[in-house]
Amino acid sequence: MESLTAPTGKRALQDNGSWLRTLRRDHVHLVRAGAQRLTEDGIVDSTGTFHRADVIVWATGFRPNDFLTPLRVTGRDLHRFWGERPRAHLGVTVPGFPNFFLLYGPGTNLASGGSIIFAAECAVRLIMCCLRLLTTSDGRRIEVRAEAFDAYTAKAREEMSRKVWASPHIAHNYYRNDAGEVTGLNPFRLVDYWRWTSAPDPGEYEIG
Repeated sequence: MESLTAPTGKRALQDNGSWLRTLRRDHVHLVRAGAQRLTEDGIVDSTGTFHRADVIVWATGFRPNDFLTPLRVTGRDLHRFWGERPRAHLGVTVPGFPNFFLLYGPGTNLASGGSIIFAAECAVRLIMCCLRLLTTSDGRRIEVRAEAFDAYTAKAREEMSRKVWASPHIAHNYYRNDAGEVTGLNPFRLVDYWRWTSAPDPGEYEIG
């Protein structure tokens, strides 16, 4: 059995023991090198070693940082605003995009513990609070203020820097973008995220 060389939590934890028991079987071999190319009867890894296979499950193509893909909207281009760093205040609102709200937006995915349903319910509660602020005013649009957006983004980046998914000891991590940042995962405690989305600060939003 190989010893662990990466921080615990780099991958989703297998808590039922079946994964470790599988690795201990005589006919199972753990290949740590990445896949370089497919052949008609196997895989060639990044070291040039060929592995013959009867069946290949090629589970690739995940794009966790390409939010809204392949959606395109005529008008202001959120993809251009985001670039390689998708971000949203509380994962829901973006300055410059009034009356626009995200569900399962940047910084809301849960890689360990909790449920995405919980995150979605928190986002819906926040959206309802924003709409209540709008409908009880004389305005026709609501958007998060840039300073609130920037402050939350900085806080999320700082918190994420202490999490395992941003660890520099992990060579391959599809959560990270080309700049090495993790923007899709929620780095905060769920109880804090629930509290922030349950009672948003009206001063963080501009109504006009």
